[in-house]
Amino acid sequence: MKNCRACQKPIPDDARFCPFCATPAIEETFDCPNCGTENDLHAPACSNCGLLFPTPKKEPPKTKLNDLFDTTHTDNAEQEMADRFSLAFERRLKEEHNPALHSAYIDRFYKSDFRSSVDFRIKQLGEQVQHLPDDQARTKLTTPAFEELLDYFMVRYCEDLNEAVFPEAILKYQGMTVEKISPGELILTYLDFDNEQETVYTDFVTMPANKLKNAAQNFLSPQKGESIYFICDLSAFGTCKDGFAMTRDCIYWKMPFEKKQRVYYKNLEDIKRQEDWITVNGIFFNANKTLNIKLLRLLKKLRELYGKG
Repeated sequence: MKNCRACQKPIPDDARFCPFCATPAIEETFDCPNCGTENDLHAPACSNCGLLFPTPKKEPPKTKLNDLFDTTHTDNAEQEMADRFSLAFERRLKEEHNPALHSAYIDRFYKSDFRSSVDFRIKQLGEQVQHLPDDQARTKLTTPAFEELLDYFMVRYCEDLNEAVFPEAILKYQGMTVEKISPGELILTYLDFDNEQETVYTDFVTMPANKLKNAAQNFLSPQKGESIYFICDLSAFGTCKDGFAMTRDCIYWKMPFEKKQRVYYKNLEDIKRQEDWITVNGIFFNANKTLNIKLLRLLKKLRELYGKG
């Protein structure tokens, strides 16, 4: 208990006002240097003698994520590119990384030499976008450029912070179009099944016939000529009645107690992390925590390659 500063009656410690005289309860006080009267810490003047108190200095604002680059760019296009990169960085952290570590990623960016590489790329893009007709064209150029920069940063500089470890081999696909890649190789590189505990089949000749049949009956229904790259068994008892598979054109999956699903890469739109699972075009998917993160990044890459980025 504490005493009211006006009537001196005891009032609860957490009271905002005195229940007896309605005087506001002051949490922090200081004495007037002129008359010694106790005043609210934030009072503009003494309640007794009227002495004006100095206005406290405001703390400088903390650096926000969209201020990763000081506003020293004299060229408007360069500043626009810096802002776009900052927003892309913020979105990547929000969508794919542990919120508790966001400040650590930002600190890593500031302390690494990667920032100078990004600054150089921003200058390049600033020159390029000046010749583009509208914002849509600028977005089409800058979005993949910034995603590739962030991939490089996350793989090369943040391995100890990442929840899922991506092999450096994914970086070799930067700047490549869908015509120049092997989709199966890209998919297996991103998912890196060698470092996962799930049961995965890539050789369907040696795969147990009953499991292949179960996968086909429960979730895998490719079109004629549609190459299958793998089948991942997510069933509780190894029956392959639940799981997921990826082909040349599509991802197929079935989660326990859920309906079978499929989404063609050309139709990929909304890919989000939801706590420890993900959603693909709003549909639930869950393998395991690290594999979910790898698939999230892979599907975003496929969305970019197939024209939905």
